[in-house]
Amino acid sequence: MKTEPEFGYYIPRLTAAIDMLAIASLWSITLIVTNPFGNFPLNDDWSYGLVVKHLIENGDFRPTGWESIPLITHVIWGFLFSIPAGFSFDALRLSTLTLSLLGIFATYLLIRELRQPRWLAGLASLTLAFTPIYYALSHTFMTDVPYPPITIIASVFFVRNLRTGSGLAFLLGTVLAVAATLSRQLAISVPVAFAISFILKRGIGLRNIVRAAIPPALCIGALLAFQQWLAATDRLPVPYVLKNYQFFHALTKPGTILVFAKNAYVALLYLGWFLMPVLIFALASIWGSHRKKAIVFLIFSIGAMVIGAMLKGHPLMPTSRNIIVKSGIGPLTLRDSYILELNHVPALPAGFWLAITAISLLGAAFLITGIGLSAFNLVPKLWPARMNNTEVAATFLLLSGMIYLIPLLVSDSIFIYDRYFVPAVPFFAAGIAGVSSHVPRTNTKVCRLAAGALLFVFSLFAICGTRDYLAWNRIRWEALHDLMESRHAKVEDIDGGYEFNGWYLYDPQHPLILRRDTRNQRKSWWWVQGDTYQIGFGRIPGYTIIRQYNYRHWMPPHVGAVVVLKKNPPETPNTGGDEHAQHAPADADMPQR
Repeated sequence: MKTEPEFGYYIPRLTAAIDMLAIASLWSITLIVTNPFGNFPLNDDWSYGLVVKHLIENGDFRPTGWESIPLITHVIWGFLFSIPAGFSFDALRLSTLTLSLLGIFATYLLIRELRQPRWLAGLASLTLAFTPIYYALSHTFMTDVPYPPITIIASVFFVRNLRTGSGLAFLLGTVLAVAATLSRQLAISVPVAFAISFILKRGIGLRNIVRAAIPPALCIGALLAFQQWLAATDRLPVPYVLKNYQFFHALTKPGTILVFAKNAYVALLYLGWFLMPVLIFALASIWGSHRKKAIVFLIFSIGAMVIGAMLKGHPLMPTSRNIIVKSGIGPLTLRDSYILELNHVPALPAGFWLAITAISLLGAAFLITGIGLSAFNLVPKLWPARMNNTEVAATFLLLSGMIYLIPLLVSDSIFIYDRYFVPAVPFFAAGIAGVSSHVPRTNTKVCRLAAGALLFVFSLFAICGTRDYLAWNRIRWEALHDLMESRHAKVEDIDGGYEFNGWYLYDPQHPLILRRDTRNQRKSWWWVQGDTYQIGFGRIPGYTIIRQYNYRHWMPPHVGAVVVLKKNPPETPNTGGDEHAQHAPADADMPQR
């Protein structure tokens, strides 16, 4: 009988190297289009950048108070890339792009570790690479991309251990799981899923239980020790503790089931969209071997998703906010669009979002069917343990994705952003691929063409949307620098958008008003002190445009604009009075989005 060495025992190194080189080349070419560099923050990464900057300048890790995650791994990684030339968002962005590519490679290796064909490994890795949110956030210093690659690499080693019993793979997987958990708490899902899968394979015994518990115990221990250190040194951010409280409080609320169902529907929509290229292959393989069961699951799944769409109220995608917005890739963090909701940035055609919604609903049905049939086939093998190595590994990956989602789905917070669903993508892709049999030869070509076509369309959306997002942000910061230099405007007198005011004026003591309806607030909630000047995409009541910067927007094609606005002087009483104009609500003379 042929024996299998611990590492590289069935993955041909040359073909793997060629495939990953091709993937890296394709991915790198797209970066020429997006132009990821520019020394300015994006989304929340200003807060993480401040921590890295403080570490570089003072040798001290000190969270700003805006974070609700451990962050230490993330900051150290950014710090390493900042050493050669000092702090800059270019260096931080390069650090994320590097880890993002490593995550794409790890996804390829994970599929190959499950003994799946190289074309499927390539498809799954490219599906992750061009998932619109993953691709867009790869161009930032947000934590939503840097920590998933660490968990994927850890999963490669855990799968290796489940297949071969390798002690080295167990050690490396555990170390990486600890590192990922010290970036974001939800990375604990991977070692917990491994512990369950390990016991399912080896059986319930004291030795097996102790060995299975080591990775999650070390992760939890590291997390608690780190939290204790933060508290003891007066570094523990308030949101960090608040997140934990919200999760445990949600578990005791009577309406948690309804909240779970609502959030599950939204999560399934996004995951169905992102995973569709891989799900086509999975459904084809299931259809060939379990056609009757697949039909039952599909009918049930489609019915459930349609009912969910009807209950949602606004069924068209995007249904969750933050990265994917009506106009493409966001967020559009300027007052006129984000708070006043003025229609200054053209949305993509309704037909586009109708097509995406249809794909998302169908993909969600495929995902439910794939997971449901996988469970149907695997549950009878749990006791006595009769799963083969690949099935155990696939179970581990599916559990990793599901355990990760649980805390998100029970939360009734209004801030369940679309980007939170991305870390589950590689686990569901690999898990479903692992339990799928090979596609019948007659269907292989059709499946590849369909998957390739969808991947191409999704890639165009991701690349063009990210390029537009960076383009207007680059112009925004050019306008801000000109405003401060040519007009000598003070930072304290400018509402330059969330990132600008966060970077320059963040104050943990500042009372934030984060209501759903913020349009009638006199100032933006993002630490604005004075709003003599504002940056926007168009006219705002009570302000005059004093300068306009144009840029080419690709999706949808048009000439976009970022404008500098100055507050109008108040009218004198004898003019008839129009003071209310400068604080008029958005719908006074502008159409709502």
